[in-house]
Amino acid sequence: MVLGIVSQRKESHGYDVYREIMSWKAETWSKVRSGSIYHAFTQLEKEGLLSKKGIEKSKDGPVQTRYTITEQGEAELRRLISSSLISLDQEQFATGLAFMHLLSRKEVSRLALKRLELYRQTCDFMNALPREPHPLTPATHPEIISSWTVLFEATLAWQERFIEHLETGQYVFTNE
Repeated sequence: MVLGIVSQRKESHGYDVYREIMSWKAETWSKVRSGSIYHAFTQLEKEGLLSKKGIEKSKDGPVQTRYTITEQGEAELRRLISSSLISLDQEQFATGLAFMHLLSRKEVSRLALKRLELYRQTCDFMNALPREPHPLTPATHPEIISSWTVLFEATLAWQERFIEHLETGQYVFTNE
């Protein structure tokens, strides 16, 4: 999220990013914490994905270091968004959705179709699992398998609607 926000703002410091994330209510769909944001800035700078732009005094607190995203950071951001948009992990996927507008519609559609296929394969796998009326192990417990299958099938249906939204021109992307 840090790379995405710095990319959108062109220049930012930790508190800017924290405020932006909190305005999204991201704590409801991610595990982001204020301390992790400052750690991310340090790590991303070490990796050459962010560079220091300058230091400014804050009216109410400590000195703030401003950062910009590097070309390498922009490339990494696009890679992270792409991998997030095919992830079966809901938190990671939600982060990809938050920044999908930084890719082209064509690319997001391609990734959405790829994720749809992953969910189809997962649903097929879940439906093929053996279920025993009196299971000896959780691997064959019908209620465990059923609860996961229902979740995967619901996400599969949602993914189909999402693709429909992309195809009908909903959302605005970078190149539009």
